Amino acid sequence: MDARAGRGSGELDARSLRYLMAVARERSFTTAAASLQVSQPALSQAIARMEALVGGRLVVRDARGVAREGSALTPSGQALLADAAHVTEVLDRALARARRIAEAGERERLTVGIGTSTPRWVSTRLVEAAQESPQLDVVLRHVPWGREVHDLSDGSVDVVFLHFAPGQDPDPLLRTTRVSDVDRVAVFARGHRLAGAGSLSIADLDDEPIVDAGSDRDVWLVDPRPSGASPEVVGPPATTVEEMLAVVATGRAMAITSETVAAAHRSDDIAFVPLHDLPPLALHLVALAGDQRPVVADLLSSF
Repeated sequence: MDARAGRGSGELDARSLRYLMAVARERSFTTAAASLQVSQPALSQAIARMEALVGGRLVVRDARGVAREGSALTPSGQALLADAAHVTEVLDRALARARRIAEAGERERLTVGIGTSTPRWVSTRLVEAAQESPQLDVVLRHVPWGREVHDLSDGSVDVVFLHFAPGQDPDPLLRTTRVSDVDRVAVFARGHRLAGAGSLSIADLDDEPIVDAGSDRDVWLVDPRPSGASPEVVGPPATTVEEMLAVVATGRAMAITSETVAAAHRSDDIAFVPLHDLPPLALHLVALAGDQRPVVADLLSSF
């Protein structure tokens, strides 16, 4: 039946949405099928079924297949594609969560994302809470800098710890609970002229080269500074605490980090100095706003 003749029966499924996303991305049924590791007839049939369901064409075609100029999708196809990524993301997250729970057996498993700067007392408290509940299994998973919201969104973790700068409002798609304040400190090579200071002002750092940050640059570079100055940033961006401290130890640049990093990484070749006039960060435990499971709500309310 011609898809334009009328709406067909059936239901839309995630696999078909992925097929449509691939066709729009590759502008070729052949290339899209190869990227999905399916046969081209199977892909074409899935698109045809969606077109029958919608009652109109989804893909703009020319004599060679998918149109090579302009939009690859019709207005109907574009309307379907607009929510396709979100729908498949939600399904992937639900599947990942269900698999983790199945692996845990009778206990409900919560995967908590922690970072290098997450205070140790926080993770200890979470594990102790799990030990007190016969139905809850808390798993701690390290999340690299800058991937906290990504890993939360794709279901890799159920909740994650995030730092918020003073005045920063959380994303409305997240629900958060404040856990504690975390002070920021400066870190220098041990022989640096400021390494022995009892405390410093952020203005004392205006002329100091600073290691670039792989994420949250406004938080860790404090750029621009209260004085209006922009610091000299030394790259490439550090993506881990270890990378940052390795550069600092060479004397090429200093850095700004959290007091929790200072507590966990003290060594003979670097020095951490408090910053007395830099407002603390707010450490929050964060979940997706749409995750309404009681166990998540209980965890958030426990802080």
